Amino acid sequence: MNSTTLIRVKLAARGRSLEGGTNLAAQCPGNQPQWGTCRFNAAPFSREYDWLVVMDDLSPILPGLKEELACPRENTILITSEPSSVARYGKAFAAQFGHILTSQEEWALPHRNAIRSQTGNLWFYGKSYDEVCQESPISKTGLISTVCSSKRQAHTMHARRYDFTQRLKAELPALEIFGHGVRFIEKKADALDPYKFHLAVENHIAKHHWTEKLADAFLGYTVPIYCGCPNVFDYFPKESVIQIDINDFEGSLKTIRRILTTDGEYERRLEAVKEARQLVIEKYNLPAMLSRIIENAVPPPADAEKGEIYNRRIMRVRHPAEFVRFAVWRGRNFLRSIRKYS
Repeated sequence: MNSTTLIRVKLAARGRSLEGGTNLAAQCPGNQPQWGTCRFNAAPFSREYDWLVVMDDLSPILPGLKEELACPRENTILITSEPSSVARYGKAFAAQFGHILTSQEEWALPHRNAIRSQTGNLWFYGKSYDEVCQESPISKTGLISTVCSSKRQAHTMHARRYDFTQRLKAELPALEIFGHGVRFIEKKADALDPYKFHLAVENHIAKHHWTEKLADAFLGYTVPIYCGCPNVFDYFPKESVIQIDINDFEGSLKTIRRILTTDGEYERRLEAVKEARQLVIEKYNLPAMLSRIIENAVPPPADAEKGEIYNRRIMRVRHPAEFVRFAVWRGRNFLRSIRKYS
């Protein structure tokens, strides 16, 4: 394909504000939904596309809850933004796609063309690509913050994260806590920009699973004190992240106290944070990731199959074994929640 030829990429999602690609556009240069030769469009009924990218699931407004493909099936990508403790996508649903970009484990979501990686979760930081590129290191007046909502689901890390944060606050009064049901902020940047360090705890711990919780911290030039992805240093410089284990409260408290009381610790790590920040902006940014995958893909034959893609619910109905596995998983999560609060 000629390097100047635009590749038309349709974005589809359930329950996301992606009309016109506006969310993705904010993470692209000039606030335009384009990266490299890929031009993104999220009009739900568009038929003018060369690739289809589905984020988690199809829109519920599609007739028949399916997408009649206007591109070869091999030119389709499923992105899973949720870990295996939060969402079960189903083998049959995923098998409809030519590729999947996922942090889910092989046992949870097998696929012949799986890219096991972080999945470029959209930033919650609250500033655009152009804004973050123009910002220099921020003058820090605060010490440590965290964003931790009042959610306490027992089948994920939510409950442990909440309990750890409240216990840590009792030991470290300097910790500023923000989040839904706790302390409202208009933009997540308000909980990051003034602070040197930021406590970030993922809702699920597995290889490759790191999210905007980590990316947003780097965008705000903060040093993340982090519990999550065990291979995080495959992605970022070692000095850019301080790892803790929230299941070891005393060990975590000791590490955090040492970091907060060491003169020049933030300044010593700032260059590594800058490097990590640049990686978030230019390499692990979702439009950049999609552009690399699509531009490097082998073109399918001219007579390649198109067909259709059905949403997750329809595929569970069409494949009873998938429905049973999903029901068992939901039931187990429900029982864990009962045990937590009984």
